[in-house]
Amino acid sequence: MNNPEERLSAYIDALNEERDPEKRLGSADNPGLEKLQSAARLVRSLKEPALPAPGYPERLAKAVAVTIQKNNVVSIGRQGRPDNARVNRANKDAAGHTRRRWYLPSAAAVAAGIILCAALAGWSLLSGRDAVYAMDKAVSKLSSYHGVLEMRSRNAAGEEWIVRRVEIWNEGDKYAARQEDGTLTVNNGEQKWQVLEQSREVALLPPAPDPTRHSFDLRDEARRAKQYPHTAAGTEIITGRQAEKLEISPPGGLPYYLWIDTETSLPVQLQTAMQNALQTTYTFVSFEPNTQINPEIFTYQAPEGYKVVEKDPGQLAVTVEEAAAISGLAPLLPKEAPDRIIAYRGRIVLDYSDTTVVETAAAGSFEPEPGAALGTAAGGPLEVWQERLRWRQDGLEIVVEGARRAELAGQIAADLALPDGSGGLAEKAMVKVPVDMEIARADQRQVDGGHSPWQLDPLQVSLTFVNLKVTPEGINGEPQIPMPSFRLAANNGAEAVVEVSTGPVKQVYLERLVRQDETGIWSVTGYDPR
Repeated sequence: MNNPEERLSAYIDALNEERDPEKRLGSADNPGLEKLQSAARLVRSLKEPALPAPGYPERLAKAVAVTIQKNNVVSIGRQGRPDNARVNRANKDAAGHTRRRWYLPSAAAVAAGIILCAALAGWSLLSGRDAVYAMDKAVSKLSSYHGVLEMRSRNAAGEEWIVRRVEIWNEGDKYAARQEDGTLTVNNGEQKWQVLEQSREVALLPPAPDPTRHSFDLRDEARRAKQYPHTAAGTEIITGRQAEKLEISPPGGLPYYLWIDTETSLPVQLQTAMQNALQTTYTFVSFEPNTQINPEIFTYQAPEGYKVVEKDPGQLAVTVEEAAAISGLAPLLPKEAPDRIIAYRGRIVLDYSDTTVVETAAAGSFEPEPGAALGTAAGGPLEVWQERLRWRQDGLEIVVEGARRAELAGQIAADLALPDGSGGLAEKAMVKVPVDMEIARADQRQVDGGHSPWQLDPLQVSLTFVNLKVTPEGINGEPQIPMPSFRLAANNGAEAVVEVSTGPVKQVYLERLVRQDETGIWSVTGYDPR
């Protein structure tokens, strides 16, 4: 590669790819090219610059072009035109042959040109792509970290609240996480256990699967950012640290945001897409990378006075047939092969790193979680509860939990349909029930404070409403229309319909008017008389 322009271009590409250009291309073979490479390294090390004023790149380009023309080695005559005779003599060797000479502009001019190209391209060399390359490199060098991870949720109405805070220790494949209630979960790669302060127990758990550690896994996020299309979305201050915001667009999915600390090049915040009227933001409110962690944290030892409980240890199965023999089940498999299969007596777990599929023998009737949204799968009801999907198919009860739950569940149940929260259920009510929103907001605050949790269950709310129709003076003792008379017919996460088999009301229509997620209370907005 003897062309200086090509060598300089390859040099810049190597810098952007976080590779050592000298090792790949060798040293510059002339002082001019060496100066240009030094200028490229200098520009590459700059933080994202602010342009002086609109139109500055265009003016700079013109000025650079004029400077290059004026400083050309070709002699300029007094009238400002080239002396062609001198040019011809300069370009011939002693034998009279024309020789080719490369004239490189000054390092300052090339540096300005590099800055100009970056500005005109939206500074793509200094943001977006470079941030992801730097993050990938920083994560590969991350040996350990300690921090506090805060999880916040926000609904479609813009209301936000803290879900929980977790203190995390991580060292390679080892991790420990302490919840606010004191519960400590540790996985040292060979053993996994949970210290439960409230019950004074130590629960021994199988090391895999372990989807709980992947809510905001730094290595997974770096891998996804490198794999998926992404664009720079500016810079923000996240818990006192300047961070570059990236918009990441996974194919076939909704875009989400990732913030990268500009000092450490490590992810510090993740914001999921708004799904089912709920969005989650994970933020490291404190973070210490590559820090010394006390090895005792990852050493199993039951505290004195605690009871040790072993909870169904599983076996790592090499094949599906082996898992079936251990469990006694005939599993239903997604099209995509799992990373690992763990078999228990009466249960099979398919581990997909960030998602798990758990299959057990179906027993009794299928009862959705109170307040869970309902979709359909395998011709029956699908429970949608937080990050979990649950349904029954071919004699199995299937639970899919994790980041890719909808994708993998759809590979098992071809007719899988998530609930449609676009509305329309409550509009069918024959009798409309007005709701005082001030009272509803006050009730929501009461529930958030730990009072009247029954308002989170549409069946309980319907039971109260219907029985007050029967006994307007109040409910004393057992309700006249008992709970078995009520059945959840539909729930899309924001609206619900409850059928009543006896009494003056045939159907009750409810809505989550204050908050459209699992923490939102239900209000009766209509009913159909019998």
